[in-house]
Amino acid sequence: MRMLIVDSDPELLEELTTLFEANHHTATVSSTVPDAVRELGQHEFDVMFTDIRMGRLSGIDLLVEAQKRWPRMIVVVLTGKGTIQSAIDAMRAGAFDYLAKPVNSAQVLRVLQLIQEQLALVETRTPPRDPVEVARKLSAGEGYEVLLISPPPPPGAIPRVSHLPLDLEQPYRIRDAVEQFAAERTRAAVVLAAIEELLARHREEDVAKLLEDIRACLDGKGPLAVGYNPAKISATGAIAVRASIVAADAHTTLESLSNPIRRLVLRRLADGPCTFMQAMEAAQLDDTSKIAFHLRKLVESGLVSHGEDDPYRLTERGLGAFDILNEIDQLDSESGSGNRIFALVSSMPTRS
Repeated sequence: MRMLIVDSDPELLEELTTLFEANHHTATVSSTVPDAVRELGQHEFDVMFTDIRMGRLSGIDLLVEAQKRWPRMIVVVLTGKGTIQSAIDAMRAGAFDYLAKPVNSAQVLRVLQLIQEQLALVETRTPPRDPVEVARKLSAGEGYEVLLISPPPPPGAIPRVSHLPLDLEQPYRIRDAVEQFAAERTRAAVVLAAIEELLARHREEDVAKLLEDIRACLDGKGPLAVGYNPAKISATGAIAVRASIVAADAHTTLESLSNPIRRLVLRRLADGPCTFMQAMEAAQLDDTSKIAFHLRKLVESGLVSHGEDDPYRLTERGLGAFDILNEIDQLDSESGSGNRIFALVSSMPTRS
């Protein structure tokens, strides 16, 4: 993974750089927030570690900026004594996790493991497919009229398949074209290839809204198939895509499942009710503030219930979330509505 480390302590920068590179990651360092913003503007990073206290501009300021401009990047905040509440506030603002200073290698590697588990959550085990072949199957095999939206056109005419160039700068035109296409047909399907190119230019929320709008246009008429380049899509981008093509309840559930600590707690609760301390043990944490934050998020999402004198337990929705957790790799199944997400074959050209 590509790491950006933002901290004014040169010893910590060197320590984390050595640790990351020893574990086969690349690391770039910045000692100020403006330097970090410049690095982010010039390079793409998977994870950013940033101190909370960075002088006039804080790590929280950088986190807020990152959420606006680089929403798919994972952010871990570094906090010293007396700033635990600030770290919790950072997690509410979208930080993935926090580490208390002085950090040790075991703590850092544990966070990296959690990040890699999040990446694994969105990996597909279905073989890569050519979007043209997906469109051909929907047309010839399943009887739909298909709108194929992709950067390059298909190599030749395909019966019952229309092509629309992927408009990266004005995605609302995609929605309008799908709406018109579906309105004129009884059975209609859409194949949207190279979704990572839209994610590279627009906020995840906007791309997710586009996919939800397309799915609404196709309601009762046919499926939406979304293709992506697995080497170029981020974990959070893939989650946003998956959440947008499944039901609304699953959307909320996937958002809750996006954090690996919460998944550990859900797995523990699937074995039966547990106390606060048992949940903390299951999550492999020794930080009461952190487990309290995640338990509160699970309760707020409706997956977990907890009364003043009662243990934590799964709700009916929580039981469904646990089922989704076990079947996460089947979310792109071609059964049911037919909505799906698929990896593109490596020969599928994409713009750099």
